[in-house]
Amino acid sequence: MKSAGRKLLGLWWISWFGIIGGFFMVGISDYRHESPSASHFSLALMIVTSVLWIVFFVTDASVRDKVDGEKNRIVVAYLLTLMGTFLATLTTLGIAFFVVIAPRVP
Repeated sequence: MKSAGRKLLGLWWISWFGIIGGFFMVGISDYRHESPSASHFSLALMIVTSVLWIVFFVTDASVRDKVDGEKNRIVVAYLLTLMGTFLATLTTLGIAFFVVIAPRVP
């Protein structure tokens, strides 16, 4: 059961790259066709989201190097997964903003 859980967790981590890529694909394509006020907010949303993901991955790399012991590694992995899930949710909400709200802003 541990192996299946780790595989699912690994798939979930890999899916974040698809979510991030989809966010930027939709955001950049919608940025060109939006009103000036919506395009400024979209640009700010893309910058903030990319900075949050960069901070997450830098923290991931630095924390994994400093952790000792198997139980500590598991706890760190779960905490990073929780934070990554939160960021993936925010990124998905950003995609919803680009698709639903931004085109309606005058």
